[in-house]
Amino acid sequence: MTKAPSLSMAQRLLLASQSMAPVAVKAALVQKLGPEQTAQLSPHMPPAQLRELILELPIDFLARVTTHLDPQLILQTYLALPDEVHLQVARQLCVIGAFATAARYAECLSAKQVKVLIYGINDADHVLQIARHIVDIDLIVQSLRSFSTGYLCRLTEAAAADDNVAISARVLSGLALPRQADVCAHLDPALLHELLPLLLEANDGLRELLPERLQAVPELL
Repeated sequence: MTKAPSLSMAQRLLLASQSMAPVAVKAALVQKLGPEQTAQLSPHMPPAQLRELILELPIDFLARVTTHLDPQLILQTYLALPDEVHLQVARQLCVIGAFATAARYAECLSAKQVKVLIYGINDADHVLQIARHIVDIDLIVQSLRSFSTGYLCRLTEAAAADDNVAISARVLSGLALPRQADVCAHLDPALLHELLPLLLEANDGLRELLPERLQAVPELL
């Protein structure tokens, strides 16, 4: 079990006064503490009061706090936040390049909520960078099931540009074979040459759905 960090004197004083101080005052105080000390303070606050405080804080500050905070320590509060806050913080984490942090927080959400994140981030490269750090790859697969073939192709192309076709293959291989075949039918032959062996290794049944595209990779015939 992850243990919440001990508190400084300033943090203890803030906790002691939280029932009396207006939320705007508390928000100003924690910003003076800075992201790291605020992260240390967060697990010690009652979930309802922490949620109220989070909704008062600037998104860029929240994003910096999350880079110092294990989401499991504030899970009840995090899950009670609006999806729009999840999205805004995830976008800001992408801006500052904190993709591993975005992945840790995304893995606390449902597949439906992750789908909302993917739609809202609306950047195939950023989604790819987050996916690289996702341990539960099935979460990404479930989230992408209803996405268009065009978007799945853009993700695959982004993976190739990042020299990481393997992550795309892991995601696509979790989709139904007709979906996999549809994506392959729309990819450039050079990219297909990299991707298709990985997909066939996961499920050779895909071969029957791609007789024409296999011509682009004759060694697999």
